[in-house]
Amino acid sequence: MNKLYLILRRHWRKLLVLLLLIAVGVAYSVSPMVRDRSHQAWHAAIAWAGFGAEGVDSGKVFWCPMHPQIKSNKENAVCPICNMALVELEGGIVEAPEHLTLTTQQIQQSGVVSQPVIRRSLYRQIDTTGRISYDERNLAKITSWINGKSRIEKLHITFMGQKVNKGQPLAELYSPDLIVAQQEFTTALSSGTSEQLTSSRFRGLNSPRLLEAARDKLRFQGLSKEQIDELARSQEVKEQIPIVAPISGTVIRRHVQEGEYVAEGDVLFEIADLSTLWLYADVFENELPLVKVGTPVELSVANLPSETFAGEVAFIDPMVDPATRSVAVRVNVDNEAGKLLPGMFARVKLRESFPSLLAVPENAVLWSGQRSVAILKSGEGKFQPVEIETGKHWLYEVDAPATQPIGFGEGIVRFHEVTHGLKPGDQVVTAGAFLLNAESQFQSVLAKMLPPQSERVELEDVLGERLAKRVRTLLDSYFTLSKHLAADNIDAVPSALKSLKQSTEQLVSAAQETNADELTADANDFLSLVSTFAANPITDAKDARTRFGRVSHELTQLLESHGGKTLFGNDLYQFECGMSGIGYERWLWWSPEIHNPYMGQKMLSCGTKLDVLEP
Repeated sequence: MNKLYLILRRHWRKLLVLLLLIAVGVAYSVSPMVRDRSHQAWHAAIAWAGFGAEGVDSGKVFWCPMHPQIKSNKENAVCPICNMALVELEGGIVEAPEHLTLTTQQIQQSGVVSQPVIRRSLYRQIDTTGRISYDERNLAKITSWINGKSRIEKLHITFMGQKVNKGQPLAELYSPDLIVAQQEFTTALSSGTSEQLTSSRFRGLNSPRLLEAARDKLRFQGLSKEQIDELARSQEVKEQIPIVAPISGTVIRRHVQEGEYVAEGDVLFEIADLSTLWLYADVFENELPLVKVGTPVELSVANLPSETFAGEVAFIDPMVDPATRSVAVRVNVDNEAGKLLPGMFARVKLRESFPSLLAVPENAVLWSGQRSVAILKSGEGKFQPVEIETGKHWLYEVDAPATQPIGFGEGIVRFHEVTHGLKPGDQVVTAGAFLLNAESQFQSVLAKMLPPQSERVELEDVLGERLAKRVRTLLDSYFTLSKHLAADNIDAVPSALKSLKQSTEQLVSAAQETNADELTADANDFLSLVSTFAANPITDAKDARTRFGRVSHELTQLLESHGGKTLFGNDLYQFECGMSGIGYERWLWWSPEIHNPYMGQKMLSCGTKLDVLEP
């Protein structure tokens, strides 16, 4: 023991240094934050040493094959981005070429195809589903108009689906009240003859008025004008009065049986004219600007997949279905051939036409962050990237070649409108553009031809001040929920979910008021999920974390589609834990420090920071 004490006393400085080195090594290997800080310090030192994108006038030049913009005139230098050793660049630094030049063989091998930019007759298509129903204007319900009780003496319609013509008898009724009404009419009619009107006995009875009242009584009990005229001609009271069809069509309902008694107002039959039908199609609210009264519609049904039927929009429901966030659009469909039946489901295509748009195939447009780029063929074997601005997207050509398959968008070439950057007659690359873009990036053509990138885009620039504020409030509520789970404070989760629900409702309201249709739809979907979780009690910690995982997944999708990438790496970070064991592994946090909500206090710092925001 004394010997150990003497060793420690003599060598304590060396042991202290050794322990510090071990601690630093462990911290570097375990803590991502330490690694990041060390990496930043190394990059700062490299930058201070004089490495960068600047060129030199003479001597050897070294560059990074992974990051061609990094160049130096010092041997044994390393890239400050990837730490790769720089290699010598033969011929020194050269200016980036104005064009990307390829040989004929290179063009053939890469499959590069170009075509001129022209004005096209295009249309925007909405693919949806619909339900076929009766045309309510051609639907008739036959009811009993006779006072009191009547009896069905005879039925001429014995089954549903039977076709009838206008005026065809459907049934015969017996009614004592109707017999009395007929007798009153014939009596009033006979009392109105010229001989009786001159008799002193009838002078004060005003027989024409009595006759008209008796006629109205028959009409009010359902007799047609033709039936009343026949009674006036024959003056024979009928014990059984026929009920006739008011329209031609198909019997879709029969509510009575022979011998059954019916009361005034009871429905006897329902007849529909199926020569025209209504189609109700569901259109999401963000697609409504593309639909108006008169918009052409094409539909098909499952039992006739090779046939299409035409119609047009006749009415747009003024109310949005709160459950599906869709609007019912009514379409008038001709059905003279009788191939369509009420109750069928249909696939529906609605089209808005644009007769003359300057457009290019979708493959010609390359998306680069906030920019759209096309590869312009500027000469034989010469290609140049140009920045363009696009308008309407995902358009289809009206006069598509007959070789293209007929369907709901499958295999058909789609186009994007070009509003700036190209003019009619320009040759743009429509196949192989991605390969040319990669090559031009390597040769610094793109960096030279395009204007410099602006400063980092903020969320407020993308969504506007009001919506950005609501998104940040939503994130604060989400961070609070994550904080409770990381602290194993499960009892606070229900309250945090309710707060998250309120923040989402505020975002939905702001999106609706600013007419941000896509954000409104996506935020409503997220609200539906959060509302369900907030309304149901939490059973245990695993249930709470499973709900959090689903919320994280859906929220990341919402942010990824609506400006969330502007926050990433500054106000927002994403992490992943492969040990969560609940089916969801990723979560969001406001700083690069790891606070694992899936593992809680037992493994709080477990996880990996991701480089790309993705669900």
